[in-house]
Amino acid sequence: MPDQPLILSRGMTIVPVGNLQEQLSFLGFPLMLVDNIFGDKTEAAVQQFQASAGLEPTGVVDGETWRRLFGGEPLSAKLSRMGKKSREKESRKEESRKEESDSPELYIRIVLSLRRLLLFEDDNLVANYPVAIGKPTTPTPAGVFMIIDKQVDPGGVFGTRWMAFTERRHGIHGTNQPDSISYAVSNGCVRMFNEDVEELFDRVEVGTRVLVETGAVIPPGGDYVVQPGDTLYLIALRFDTTIEALMRVNNLESDLIFPGQILQIAGAVPPSPIQFFTISVSPGDTLFFLAQR
Repeated sequence: MPDQPLILSRGMTIVPVGNLQEQLSFLGFPLMLVDNIFGDKTEAAVQQFQASAGLEPTGVVDGETWRRLFGGEPLSAKLSRMGKKSREKESRKEESRKEESDSPELYIRIVLSLRRLLLFEDDNLVANYPVAIGKPTTPTPAGVFMIIDKQVDPGGVFGTRWMAFTERRHGIHGTNQPDSISYAVSNGCVRMFNEDVEELFDRVEVGTRVLVETGAVIPPGGDYVVQPGDTLYLIALRFDTTIEALMRVNNLESDLIFPGQILQIAGAVPPSPIQFFTISVSPGDTLFFLAQR
């Protein structure tokens, strides 16, 4: 169950509002738009849900309303428990810090233009997953972040695992809409197939770095400057070419490259930032139900 501020109410414009809107829609209290804005329609949907759950229909999402929406313990109890666990975990981390300093770094790299989540151990690619990302109106933020929270079985639109990576509650999570993977359709979070997010969840810890990049653009002249974490495989994938072509054009004797190295991009085509597809509208369809497909 994703965490939330203690109270969500009219006028707020943060990611948990979008999580709330998605879950209300999933539970049968549909909203025409998931936009992270707690407006009149969101308030009305909250009131309808509260009334159906036997709660006072205030339209304000407190801890109990959030618990009823997503399942799990009341928010106040959870925050208290998490605070205690956090202190205990920090103590254990301090004791093992010297040992961990010699371990290879595991980090996540999300390339938005490719709709891919890449898991690295130092500079070695160890896993490569397709993902769905934020739609143009609610884009996934680019930058350097870290996993700040992990939760099992959040349910609903969040699938089987949740890993928050921004304070505004953008997260990497599963999905109950697997057909959305590889498209820019989310509320800003990064969706994965449930089996993929479960595998990733077991491999990363709170504190794991998350690098989110929009994707490379070929500089004038077709040259590319190798970035930390790049491999020939990733560069070839990013620019729709092959490792063999890159090695041939750049006279490389092996696939080893280093940050700062300048490569010519052979037959590269910059990836399209948005994927479109066509569907047929059937009698009774609405934009809301089409968006859920």
